[in-house]
Amino acid sequence: MKTELAQYIRQFEKIYNGRPWYGDSLLHKLEQIGPKEAFATPVPGVHPVAQLTAHITIWRRVLIEKLKGNAEFKIELNSVEDWPSQKDLREKGWEKILEELAASQRELLELLSAASDDLLDRKYKDKHDFRFLIEGVIQHDIYHTGQIGLLQS
Repeated sequence: MKTELAQYIRQFEKIYNGRPWYGDSLLHKLEQIGPKEAFATPVPGVHPVAQLTAHITIWRRVLIEKLKGNAEFKIELNSVEDWPSQKDLREKGWEKILEELAASQRELLELLSAASDDLLDRKYKDKHDFRFLIEGVIQHDIYHTGQIGLLQS
């Protein structure tokens, strides 16, 4: 049975391109931003939208790799893997950053749809189960979606 996973899948769908309770979806916000705005740093020390978007994708990638059984995959917090440099992101381009986010959405939903609720209690790390990781990535998406909204205003 997939009742809990179905709830998580719906949350990922709402956050990404649905109608979340808190307002515009992540995709709706990002579709209103062009390359110039995506790489702008309106406030010194604040991550630009392109960097926030890449960071969201990176942590979705952590979940995807763990769901695939890649126990060794990890990202060091506050590293260049976690927060790619502006230079690297500019070279990649805004469209590619958006494509990678969209690909993460498709792959994440595919993997979660193929799993059963038993997955949620399985450990992906010594003391943490998949429920903890899935909920964390959902919260992470919402947090950074809010930051993107602030940068738009």
